[in-house]
Amino acid sequence: MMRLVDRVCDFLAIIAGVYLVAIMVGIVVSALARTFNVSGAWSSHIFTFAEFGLLYIVMAASPWLVRHRGHVFIELVTAALPRSLQRKFSRAVSALCVIICLVFVWYTFKSTFRAWEFGDAEMRSLDMPKYLLLGAMPIGFGLMAAQFARFVFGQETLHTGEAGVHE
Repeated sequence: MMRLVDRVCDFLAIIAGVYLVAIMVGIVVSALARTFNVSGAWSSHIFTFAEFGLLYIVMAASPWLVRHRGHVFIELVTAALPRSLQRKFSRAVSALCVIICLVFVWYTFKSTFRAWEFGDAEMRSLDMPKYLLLGAMPIGFGLMAAQFARFVFGQETLHTGEAGVHE
């Protein structure tokens, strides 16, 4: 099951990277179009897609970052603990992260479903059903919970137990 989750997370991380590059290209093209006074209705939509994309990018890339320990966390406390407690502490922190992510899954799913049920829309230069925007959150937080669960129940722990930068 975790292999499937890993493949989905890999795919979403690639999509997030492509989307980030597309946003960058879109903004550059839009700026050039304004500079050279090229008019086009499409240019106003670039910023809407960029705004929405930032949420999609965060939700798509975060599970991959959790798996690769790419999120910011502090090893100072873990390093100060005796070796016998480090793994237990790391697993407890990971379990807390799972619980927090699952709470976010619950609330963001409720918000997404409510937006779908009432037909809410985000009104920008381009009207978009709100559930399409919010729907990324329960998926992203759910995948993050699965990745944090790997550090609760798996062989590896989230923390190394060594303070400092290790790159």
